[in-house]
Amino acid sequence: MLSGVFGTAVSVAQTNQINPKSQEDVLYCVDPHWEPYEAIKNGFHVGISAQYLQVIAELSGLNFTLVPTESWQQSLEFVQQGKCHVVPMLNTSDYRKQFLAFSKPYFEAPNVLVAKQGTPMLQGYGGIGSRTIGIVQGYRQVEYISRYYPSLRIKLVESEKEGLTKLASGDFDVLVGSLMSVNMHINDLNLNELVIVGYAEPFDSLAYGVNKSFAHLVDRLNYAIERIPEARKVQIYKQWNSVKIRQNKDYLTWALGTALIMLVFLVLIVRQRYKRLFKSVVKQKNSEIASLQATLQEKNKTVAILSAHDAATGLYNRNHMIQRAEEEISRFHRFHTSASLIIVELSYQVSSENIDTSAVEEAFKVVADSCLSSAREVDVVSRFTTEQFVILCPQTPLEPSKILAERLLSSLSNDDVVQKHFSVAVGMAELLAREDFNDWLERTTKALYQSKRLGYNNVAIAD
Repeated sequence: MLSGVFGTAVSVAQTNQINPKSQEDVLYCVDPHWEPYEAIKNGFHVGISAQYLQVIAELSGLNFTLVPTESWQQSLEFVQQGKCHVVPMLNTSDYRKQFLAFSKPYFEAPNVLVAKQGTPMLQGYGGIGSRTIGIVQGYRQVEYISRYYPSLRIKLVESEKEGLTKLASGDFDVLVGSLMSVNMHINDLNLNELVIVGYAEPFDSLAYGVNKSFAHLVDRLNYAIERIPEARKVQIYKQWNSVKIRQNKDYLTWALGTALIMLVFLVLIVRQRYKRLFKSVVKQKNSEIASLQATLQEKNKTVAILSAHDAATGLYNRNHMIQRAEEEISRFHRFHTSASLIIVELSYQVSSENIDTSAVEEAFKVVADSCLSSAREVDVVSRFTTEQFVILCPQTPLEPSKILAERLLSSLSNDDVVQKHFSVAVGMAELLAREDFNDWLERTTKALYQSKRLGYNNVAIAD
């Protein structure tokens, strides 16, 4: 069955080289449980991304070697930490752009909403209402929903297969997943009570994510992506399209679902043909228009970054943190979910006149990197003031947040650069009923002062 859906497996370095570029060894990680897009079976990388990886290895001269992982979340952590250099199939997001560079997209696929039979058709996330939605931990939809639909209740799962099983058991009401993966698992697990009830924005536009330390690989990947033969794309498409769409005994629902799926694929095909048809026209645009577009895009990007990010560390700034905290407080009051706030403050080891400004700025960047490495993808990390870093832990009670705070404190305490310049104090507090953000921040700050009185290098918890 795997050979029919996934194609040839990849478990060792690709050595075939077509273009004249020099060879280079590249470590990569994949989602081990995202069939048929990609997976690890018996130590082999299989699926759509495996087939594209072979083609790109041939065209770029890159030698790819698989680094096995246990989950998608672990794959994201590995590429962030540099344990692997690239991940071959993922969407871009604001959070991922902090530590990854991206190639051009090379594969597109729709996302769908799955629920039990009897659930009405849902018009995207806006139609979910008070239902609880399941999402795979580390997927872009977690960040997307938190930003644009903060009132939705989220439950995280390890994989789409696990999510479908829990959906059938009634652990939550709706699951968002990739179309072909969802259909395959429903058929394999005989989950006859589950049906597709809608499509979820945005569709997947999948590309290579590259650790920024290896950003030079992006040009070579783009070179190969632009030269993938159309016949090879069609061949791969036919193989993954061989996954059968599950038939439903409710023939009206089946007919509507089939028509909707065919319409989506028709739109994707027409879109690709449209892009090819007008590609030659786009190339004929004069340099003045191209220059104006590039300038406008750069200014828009600069405005977006300045409005939400700290220029020195790249973290979110005070205004963005307050906005996200207010959203979390609103969620808390509506659904009674937990939330925790952590403040890390750095105190100089020497008097202000003896401070080495450039060395201190480098130390601040080290602290920012430690905060990002210790936090989860759903957490919001910000530079609140010059010496204060604030971490918001959405839907997280005190004890798990304390583990995160202690992990971060341990990382900072063992870093020679940080310890040379600063003493570190950490305070934290769980959100209480009837508190606004100022009250919550004030209680957390009092805990921070308690950490200082106890001699720094400890985590103090607010009463």
